[in-house]
Amino acid sequence: MTTLVSPTDGAEKWIIFVDEASNTTGAGVGIILENENGILIEVSLALSFPTSNN
Repeated sequence: MTTLVSPTDGAEKWIIFVDEASNTTGAGVGIILENENGILIEVSLALSFPTSNN
């Protein structure tokens, strides 16, 4: 069961952006997190398991 909770007072809010790519040579994911102050955390991942381009 999933329980939704409200952020506590003073908690930072983050926005997540996700992009993915898949082709015959491999697949990967790009993730960007941005907070209210404009701080960005960028991560790219190469996936090492079979994927599809759906």
